[in-house]
Amino acid sequence: FAGVFSDAVSDPALREVLSTRLQDRYRLALQDALGEPENRVLFFIDVVVGTLLHRLGMTGEPMVDADVAALVEMVLPHFADGADPT
Repeated sequence: FAGVFSDAVSDPALREVLSTRLQDRYRLALQDALGEPENRVLFFIDVVVGTLLHRLGMTGEPMVDADVAALVEMVLPHFADGADPT
C-alpha cells in the first residue's frame, strides 16, 4: 500500500483515484461528524493516516487499538475547538 502512495506522488491520475475512491467518503463523513471545513478535515486525515503509515514503515507493526485511541485523543481536540492548524 505504501508503494501505491509513492507512485501517486508522480501520477496525478492515481492521486485522483485515491482521493475519490478511498478518501472522499471518509472526508465527507468526518466533515459531517466534526463540523469542520474540507481543508481542516483533509489535514486531520493527513495527520492520522501519516502516523499510521509511519508506524507501519518504522516497526512493521500496525497500531494497536490503544495507540489509535491515544492518537485520536491527541489530535481531535485541535479540531473540536476550532484551532487553526496553519
